[in-house]
Amino acid sequence: MQNKTRTAVLVAFLLCVTVMAATAQEKWDIVWTDYENNPVTLEGVGDRAYMPYILYNSSWPAESRYRIWYDYASINGLAYSYSADGIHWAPAVAVTGLNTEGSAPQGRPVVLYNPEWSKPYRLYYYGNPGDVWQVRVAESANGIAFENDQTALSGDGLGTYPDGHAVAYFPGREEPFWMYYRGGAGILYASSYDGYSFVEWGYINNITDPAFAAQPTQVFSLGQNDYRMYAFDTNTKIQLLVSANGYDWEIWDNPLPGVGSTGSTGAWNDERNYYASIAYLGEGRFIMARGGRNAASGLYRTGIAFGRSEFFEKYDVGHWQYFSPFDDYNAEGWYTYGSNAGANEDGVQTYVKQNADGTVTIADRRDSGNFYLVRDAYWIVPFTVEARLRVDQATGTGADEEFPKATIACMMNDSFHVGSEAWQPAFAQTRFGAWNLAADPSADADNTQFQTYTVVCRFDEAARDALIRDPNDANANLLLSVYDVYLNRDFSAPKVTFHNTGWAGWPEVSPYGRVDLGFPGPSAGVMTADWIRWGNGVILDANDPGATPVTEWSLY
Repeated sequence: MQNKTRTAVLVAFLLCVTVMAATAQEKWDIVWTDYENNPVTLEGVGDRAYMPYILYNSSWPAESRYRIWYDYASINGLAYSYSADGIHWAPAVAVTGLNTEGSAPQGRPVVLYNPEWSKPYRLYYYGNPGDVWQVRVAESANGIAFENDQTALSGDGLGTYPDGHAVAYFPGREEPFWMYYRGGAGILYASSYDGYSFVEWGYINNITDPAFAAQPTQVFSLGQNDYRMYAFDTNTKIQLLVSANGYDWEIWDNPLPGVGSTGSTGAWNDERNYYASIAYLGEGRFIMARGGRNAASGLYRTGIAFGRSEFFEKYDVGHWQYFSPFDDYNAEGWYTYGSNAGANEDGVQTYVKQNADGTVTIADRRDSGNFYLVRDAYWIVPFTVEARLRVDQATGTGADEEFPKATIACMMNDSFHVGSEAWQPAFAQTRFGAWNLAADPSADADNTQFQTYTVVCRFDEAARDALIRDPNDANANLLLSVYDVYLNRDFSAPKVTFHNTGWAGWPEVSPYGRVDLGFPGPSAGVMTADWIRWGNGVILDANDPGATPVTEWSLY
């Protein structure tokens, strides 16, 4: 288990930021540019068009890839519209099937979409039947006509006139639905097994300052260790909070640069600027919808902004981000690491050799110690590493005597993350799989010949649940980092799935990751790699590097 005190976290993080700044913008940073003709036109029902929630899906029809839900009155009705470009919107229609009781029956929408659900749209909104504030939930097949409307959460924690709440879905957790909302001294959260009935738990970790009175409006995810919470304060300021697990949060931007404050006098949002939601468009591009009010006219409207992430332009989900053909390992950014590197790297027992055939050989024949060829990476979990390799020689002592091994060790050292962050499949000459090839899950293979291995690295969400309850849970830490290994691109099922050793990775590893190819003591030997590539997301690509692009990928 990583021991991450607040001071150590800050120092290590700042050092990593300094080192990486020349390579890539931080993954949390998005440069926002307002649409020059804000506000956009959302019309058809009501006298307001604000408190928006926007979704984007490239698989939806081209004319409706952007979809939006918003208040058309003051918590007195919700509307829906769609667009081909996020700027020009179809005439809105009123959402039906929701609560109609109370002085403020429906408003402040949060919408989850999952095509695997029988009703793929899940709407969470505020209402006050009987003048008691509730977050209510309903489901829909089309995002317009809702049914099964019911109370999701009701209680003192919601306050007297709530404006913001956010709902996230964490597939794989025991209670995968989490709701976030403003409390008296920070941000409260509740969880649910089915997304309909929530139980309050208390405050999210780290954000307990009464002066931080923000109201959450969205929790957005780009991976298992990339969660972003958008919130607003005093109806004028938008904040960004970030997390690696959905529970431990840090304030990243307060206010959000460019779009987080009210506009200049006369602007559509010169009096109010709040309730933001974003969607990812791919290739490092984002869209934001947020509410605003003009002081002179009193109109409540919605503005659009477009965002650009330098990090995700380079390291987008679902694409191979890096390919090393090993034609020149030095030029391709590799260096040596380990107790047998440097002064102990003698060129005879321990060495890296660039071969004329475009392969690279890594040798460590010493009786003890370890030796690796390593390279930095920029991963979002889950990520995929694929390599073609062989094990030319292997010897070992102790636990490695029966099956001495080489490894592809994938690690990261993210100070925001609680628990292990290492994925280390092992490769002996006759089998591959878990770290202890003699006892743990493994599969047979002739690794004296070149084989192609696809390794998907991910987090076990049930273990993450346990670590949130008890960060010192050693068993959960052992189960946290899990990998699936496919042999020679047979993607019908993994040949081996295994939870790693619970190791947090070398301290020198960056927050985004590093891959190590070589021999961990007490194993020794010689391995040869033909090529290696990696990318963010679950990438199951039937083609060799340089052939047809990715054929199948997913975020989870």
